[in-house]
Amino acid sequence: MPWSAASLSLATFFSALVALQLYRIVSRSYRSRKLSKQWNCEPVCRYPSGILGYKVVLRAKTAAQEGQVGSTIQGVHLQYGNTLKVNLVGHDVVATCEPENIQAVLASQFSSFGLSEWRYPQYRPLLGRGIFTSDGTAWEHSRKLLRPQFTKNQIPSIEWFDSHSENLMRSLPPDGHAFDIQPLAFRLALDSATGYLFGESINSLVKPDSNQTGVAETSGSGNEGFAAAFDYAQDILFRRTLALSYYWLINPSDFRKSTRVVHKFVDYYVDKAIEYRSNIGNYKTGHEQKGEEYCFLHALAAETQDREFLRDQLVNVLLASRDDVASVLTSTFYLLARDTGAWWKLKQEITDAVDRHASNITLKEIQSLPYLRGVLYEVLRLFPPVPVNARVAHHDTTIPVGGGPDGRSPVFIPKGQMVAYSVWCLHRRRDLWGADAESFRPERWERYNPPAWEFVPFNGGPRACLGLLRTEQFAIILISQQVFRLVQHLDSIESAQPGADIGLNPPLRQTLTMCHEHGVHLRVKRMRI
Repeated sequence: MPWSAASLSLATFFSALVALQLYRIVSRSYRSRKLSKQWNCEPVCRYPSGILGYKVVLRAKTAAQEGQVGSTIQGVHLQYGNTLKVNLVGHDVVATCEPENIQAVLASQFSSFGLSEWRYPQYRPLLGRGIFTSDGTAWEHSRKLLRPQFTKNQIPSIEWFDSHSENLMRSLPPDGHAFDIQPLAFRLALDSATGYLFGESINSLVKPDSNQTGVAETSGSGNEGFAAAFDYAQDILFRRTLALSYYWLINPSDFRKSTRVVHKFVDYYVDKAIEYRSNIGNYKTGHEQKGEEYCFLHALAAETQDREFLRDQLVNVLLASRDDVASVLTSTFYLLARDTGAWWKLKQEITDAVDRHASNITLKEIQSLPYLRGVLYEVLRLFPPVPVNARVAHHDTTIPVGGGPDGRSPVFIPKGQMVAYSVWCLHRRRDLWGADAESFRPERWERYNPPAWEFVPFNGGPRACLGLLRTEQFAIILISQQVFRLVQHLDSIESAQPGADIGLNPPLRQTLTMCHEHGVHLRVKRMRI
């Protein structure tokens, strides 16, 4: 009898749970239909995702294995429209490449959209409570501390940039020897980032297998080197991102080991900065008296000496500073090596600039070169370093377009729904960029100034990437200057990529950022003086 009573109570309890869940589903559905009608929304095209989105998962897995995530998403948009709904591991997601929708989620409806409730736990093992994992008041606090550190008044001298250019040139193999420029681009980006952000470069272009942190950039033992550990950790974070609320299922021991390697690397600099801060007292006075180059970490340590906070912010900013820069530099030479006309036109512009200014050319003059600017913008258009991103609705809202037969009606977005947007697809839309949208043509930038939300390589709105948003700032200056110096000192380059030419859709490795799956192999010939 007691067992029967217990069974009955248990059955009643579970029946009540099921009834409550059904009530919530019906209530949510009714509310969605009511608000959708009230706000003049129309249904959006639905992608055949299968049960719990298993078809999407399988297609995404194949695309990642083939290095074709961007082109696969592009194919889906071409078939189903610029805005559609997919189911991913049981969660409805709206995918879009409409500039109006991207503007809405990033800027004009900024208060309505933010990071998902899973973002912090997904990324916490590596990025902690940094600028890229925080939302609301925590994000405002991080932004308030970080934003003043990225201004044009704190950019290093051209001599500082040139020291890294010289290390890169010395790292190139003898003329005519094939080599992969991608690992060199990552080392260059890491050297400049640690020098600018942390006040002490690890000089991995000079000595990749040892440095002062105790964590080498390169190691022969698995993920013990910083580069391998950082890259592997980002790969796992990307998989955890795709798993949405099931991120906790992806937590291999190598991931935890890799995050410890990255944190050990950054902790060396954090501890030095705290010691430096305590020794000199007022940072600004000490900085001015010594005439030192600006150091982001020392300035940040003047605001707080919370060790964990400093580490989290540094790992976040290092991710953008290293990976975005390396991605753009590598893609630049991938494209230039395939287009001799663009190479020689850029070479002539840079040669003329050197002749005009002799050895006195400035960073501002380098940035003002129109064809160089066109080359870099075209690289950012075709190979944006973060090709896919997403936001989640904080409350019931809409996005401007995508609904109805013509795709021009608003779309209802219930609270908690994710809106994923593809910058890759946006930048390759023929209706926006012309019939040659998938061609590398720097000349298009001579007369064309696209509407702001049709070209968003570094996002936009309040959460825009702090170090890369404006051309006056550090990373874009670094990219411009490094391309300038390489082209100045090289007589010619040619592609040494193995296999057949794969055009503008080479295999790409997609993690939190994008890089070339098989690298970018070149042969170069130096200028003879």
